[in-house]
Amino acid sequence: MSQKILKLVVFTSGASVMAVEMTGLRLLAPHFGTSLIVTTVLIGSLMGFLSLGYALGGKVADRYPTVQALCRVTLAASGLILLIPLLGGPILDAAGAVIRPLVNGKELSEPTVAFATILGGILGVLGLLAAPVTLMGMVSPWAVRLAVTDVGGAGEATGRLYALSTFGSIIGSFLPALVLVPLLGVQRTYLAIGLVFAAVSALGALRGPARAAPPAVAALLMLLPPGSVRTMPGVLEEQESLYHFIQVVEEPYGDCKKALHLYLNEGVGVHSVKCPEAGKETRGSWTYAAAASLWLDEPAALKDVLVVGLAGGTIPRQLLEVYPEAQVDGVEIDGAIVEVGKRWFDNDDPRIRPIIMDGRVFLKASDKKYDLILLDAYRQPYIPFHLVTVEFFELVRSRMNEDAVLAVNVASVRGVSQSLTQMVYKTMREVFPQVILVNATQSNDILVATTKVKDPMLGAKHLEETPKAVAFDTLRKRLPKKIEPEVKGWQGAQVLTDDEAPVELAWDMMAVEYVQ
Repeated sequence: MSQKILKLVVFTSGASVMAVEMTGLRLLAPHFGTSLIVTTVLIGSLMGFLSLGYALGGKVADRYPTVQALCRVTLAASGLILLIPLLGGPILDAAGAVIRPLVNGKELSEPTVAFATILGGILGVLGLLAAPVTLMGMVSPWAVRLAVTDVGGAGEATGRLYALSTFGSIIGSFLPALVLVPLLGVQRTYLAIGLVFAAVSALGALRGPARAAPPAVAALLMLLPPGSVRTMPGVLEEQESLYHFIQVVEEPYGDCKKALHLYLNEGVGVHSVKCPEAGKETRGSWTYAAAASLWLDEPAALKDVLVVGLAGGTIPRQLLEVYPEAQVDGVEIDGAIVEVGKRWFDNDDPRIRPIIMDGRVFLKASDKKYDLILLDAYRQPYIPFHLVTVEFFELVRSRMNEDAVLAVNVASVRGVSQSLTQMVYKTMREVFPQVILVNATQSNDILVATTKVKDPMLGAKHLEETPKAVAFDTLRKRLPKKIEPEVKGWQGAQVLTDDEAPVELAWDMMAVEYVQ
């Protein structure tokens, strides 16, 4: 009987380790985002905790070579897993506070996000996951010690246990992502993992009716209503999707006292904004992106528009105010964001056709051509590298009409290296005859590419002729001052390709420079 329990514990432990890790990225996302840095911190830290567990497990197993002793350790681990959703909010809020002192006024000095994410992410992971993962790491060497009764059969016994543990890890990888998190959310997923692990551990650790106590306590925790994932004043809606943690928050934006903001994951970047007050409009990188239409030879003839990174539809709203006859295809990888945009923002406009798909996949699958393509999928700390390469821009060019414009929103920070903007600019110049820089905001550059060479100030000249519109009216005095014919120093930048696109490295170097 003890050998059966041992195998069950090995399988469940393998599944629980991977389930905790896979769900851990979703736990960190509302506080630190889902960048490569965050993923690296999570995986690297957990591997370190497992290594420590392996070392401890080998030593302790020789002193206490019983299944009951092992199950007591795994029972403690299951209890710590059950605490993750209860303590996660306060601990990660405290770790995430590393970012807040780095925010000056209303503008975020974004390179500091990468640096702060490393420190805050490590603190958060250490506080939440170190103990349970270390304890689960003790299982493998301990189980081998218990399973091997004859040195001659040590290899076979060890192989069976590792195969069983790995099979459990496979289950633990797929189950949270495909089933538990979408159905239960992050908090209850951790409770479900802890419940199953506690029930299995109790079989070997306890005797008689006492075995029912740990899973019963875990089941009671499942009945508690889930709390807010990230505490924030003014939250109107929050949910978790397959891709993001999503929040709609009411707070001031410029002169609008109760503007609606769409936040994703760590909540640093505003992905859409809307002022419900009549006659008031928000100005930001969305407005400058929409103004890229002014570099068309005949902006008033604008018909077909593609927005990659639709979010809540802020860019289409401001664009359609000026060009009410245009039609917008809005590509957004997350269908939940589109639905939030329909409830709170602008995606319910019949002139907007939401398309739930990766932007590059859509462009490869479609042969439709556009007058204007707007790419707003780069807000840091998320840079999909496959949307900044030569191959991608060649694909974009093939989907543009003879006179067409592409506008790309690139995160940037005044006063530090423009290496990221320079790389994207040079890569675009490999495909387009002209690329113009618009210094939109303190944290955003808009790169405007045209299919033929034009006067860089054409957009400002066309703006003077554009009929009054609330959004574009906010740019009339500003746009001429924001335009530059090119990005300084772009000639020495690296061209990004599908094979090599070190966009994360460029961001990290900007962070180091800012800290220095």
